[in-house]
Amino acid sequence: MNIYTLSVLCAGRGNFLRPVIALSPPWLSDMGFVPGALVQVLPKAGELFFILCDENIRKYSELLRTTEERKGTLITVDCCITEILMELKGDCIRNAGLNIGDHLVAIYEYGLIRVRRSGF
Repeated sequence: MNIYTLSVLCAGRGNFLRPVIALSPPWLSDMGFVPGALVQVLPKAGELFFILCDENIRKYSELLRTTEERKGTLITVDCCITEILMELKGDCIRNAGLNIGDHLVAIYEYGLIRVRRSGF
């Protein structure tokens, strides 16, 4: 089991604050999360699942519909100058019951990252 710790950060100002989870650990590409990869993010109570969807997608429109029905979102992995970055903002984080400042634990394996509130 692989474990990584992180926090829910804050983006915006004043009344426009949004929660943000930014993942840029060195192992991201080893787990299949490479630049341009499609990722389905699904919320559950107190946790989020980042599921790699870069292969064997039957229909994008069906994937989008089922993801939104589950209050999730689709994101792509980005590439900055020095690192690979996967970033999630806003409602999907709140749909999982997570808030700005929460400490999180990520348990990861190839194609799947499970992020949940830690017991700190």
